[in-house]
Amino acid sequence: MTDSTAVALADFSSTWRSEELKSERTQQAALRRAREEIPELHRLLDEAATALRASLAVVVEGFPLDTTALVITAAALGRVDPSYNGPKPDSLVHDVVDSEARPYRDPDPFHTDSPLLARPHAYLGLLCVRPSPAGDGQTVLVSAADVAAEIADRSHLRALRDPCYPFAVPHASGSGEPSITTHRILALSGGGATVRYCPVRVTAGVARAGHALDDEHVSALRAFERALETRHLPTVFLLRAGELLLLDNRRLLHGRTDVGPEGVARHLMRVKVHAIGEQQDSRR
Repeated sequence: MTDSTAVALADFSSTWRSEELKSERTQQAALRRAREEIPELHRLLDEAATALRASLAVVVEGFPLDTTALVITAAALGRVDPSYNGPKPDSLVHDVVDSEARPYRDPDPFHTDSPLLARPHAYLGLLCVRPSPAGDGQTVLVSAADVAAEIADRSHLRALRDPCYPFAVPHASGSGEPSITTHRILALSGGGATVRYCPVRVTAGVARAGHALDDEHVSALRAFERALETRHLPTVFLLRAGELLLLDNRRLLHGRTDVGPEGVARHLMRVKVHAIGEQQDSRR
């Protein structure tokens, strides 16, 4: 994004309040006006959407560090939605900040976001406000198709399509035993692959309902987890300030490397997006 486009987008966004952008209708109205008033933004959004469909992820450089600009831009992919986007129930933008209370964070393993929704969000946007000064906390991506290609046993691929894998659903209060919902992990269709996976949720689900998962499906899950550890598959890079990563949440798994003591300054802003035309998913 050129400096002039970034300035124009920030100026445009300042005329909107974040609370005005809760509905899809208002988001799309703001997006249409932004496209009309900033022709360079119109072209950039079309190019980014094309690249996202082809490569499953795209980075926009020089993006303004502005929550409203982030929501308006993400609306080019669909409806920006607060569901499962942090502890605040109505927050369209969630601040991912490495806390001084936890100055060292282990690597975040590969996962997809919103795995407990009946239909997970189609896209994620991650805007880097401030990277770790130590250069750690790198973003890691791997495609579901590449993971599937590493699973040699076709019976494992077939088993991963069965909607029987338990995901633990925490209680809203955070107390008591979690409930269980079941989903497929991996599916192949039309030369592509989609994935739903969160190791924390699946591990807890298997621990609670493992007896319901037979040997065939346990073996398939282990094969999937081994494939995720294949060293040559991931793309690893450091998001820098002003870089906006847009990614396909159903065809890519993402994670990050560990964050050391100097990484407490690391700050990302996250949005989640349902694809255009999709109805809002109910929680399960």
